[in-house]
Amino acid sequence: MTQPENQTEPEEAGPLWKRLLLNPYVTVSFAMFCWATTTIVVRYVRDDAPPMALSFWRLVFAFLILLPITYPRIRRQIVLVKENWKTLALLAMLLWFGGNALLFLSLQYTIAINAAVINSVEPVIIVFLAWLLFRDQFTGRQALGAALSLGGVLVLIAAGSIDRLLKLDFNLGDIIVFVAYIAWGFYAVLIRKLPREMDSLVVVTLLLGFGIPMLLGPYLVESFYFRAMPFNAQNFGTIAYLGIFSGAISMVAWNYGIKTMGPIRASQFLHLIPAFTVVLAIMLLDETLQGYHFAGIVLIAIGIFLASRAPK
Repeated sequence: MTQPENQTEPEEAGPLWKRLLLNPYVTVSFAMFCWATTTIVVRYVRDDAPPMALSFWRLVFAFLILLPITYPRIRRQIVLVKENWKTLALLAMLLWFGGNALLFLSLQYTIAINAAVINSVEPVIIVFLAWLLFRDQFTGRQALGAALSLGGVLVLIAAGSIDRLLKLDFNLGDIIVFVAYIAWGFYAVLIRKLPREMDSLVVVTLLLGFGIPMLLGPYLVESFYFRAMPFNAQNFGTIAYLGIFSGAISMVAWNYGIKTMGPIRASQFLHLIPAFTVVLAIMLLDETLQGYHFAGIVLIAIGIFLASRAPK
């Protein structure tokens, strides 16, 4: 069952907290915030936490938290699950091995700012795949918005200097990042193959469940032939954070945003990731707020506003 790009947002009704939870702009923005912190955290613990171990135990942790909550819902939708298990398995492979494990692996070799540069191309990848596979409409206004957002990202990364942008050094890790984002782009576009009536929590729980055995092999090879992950307080806290926030909660929010807005409009919010990263760096690392920060964030905000509007 395909979903058209032009979706209608849910009607605003009920208390404020419920309207916020059902607002796709709020939920997707929160997911972007969680993913902005993920790159920083994974890069920070890279010397102590091997990438495949971190990816594997993150899934296990999130799955064990969600399963008791979603098991009754899974039973109610077991017919849909059986009908769509192949699609779920494919999405899990694209998401957890392609989009996440490879990203974690790349951060062993490249810096977070390079990952942010390549991440800025992700909306373009999603737009292209959505057009190629489903002929989704992409208007001139959305193209302008995407270009402005991309420009804002580059302003932030280059600190307002073209010379600095040209001097960025890319390496093998950056190639792995790019492959990871292509896989993630396929996931963002192909998730529409699932029936809209499938519960979002059910989808995320099953994706986690399919992903665990897929990452078990790479995790065991890494542990026995390269290095094993010590289970200390720092690594356990990292796994818990990644499992809860950048795993379970953010995936439910992202999937809801894709279903509600469609992949092209939702993908423009990915430009918030480097913007949030800058804000976090200023707050946590005592970095100074500069004029180019304002310029970049304003361009991103305007671009998202234009690109996320439904086509007329």
